[in-house]
Amino acid sequence: MKVSDIVFQNYQGIRRYGVVTNLEARKNNWSFAKVKWFNDEKYESAMDFINEMRGGDHYYHEYRIDELVVVEPSREVDSLKKCTEYAERNL
Repeated sequence: MKVSDIVFQNYQGIRRYGVVTNLEARKNNWSFAKVKWFNDEKYESAMDFINEMRGGDHYYHEYRIDELVVVEPSREVDSLKKCTEYAERNL
């Protein structure tokens, strides 16, 4: 994983896509990433609710790299397009 990679995360069933903006290796042998998320309203709404219920800030501000999956955007778009075309033709 590197800065500028496009990543995916599944948080409690919320599909999130973003871009890695910073990576930091720590002495515990784990690397952590900061991510700029896009179209992230569902996550933000869920976290606002949790913050209201529990108090405090429960947003994730950085992610252990095993929580993120690097994606190839053109392949993702192509796969979704093929799924949509199939569904429209066959279902």
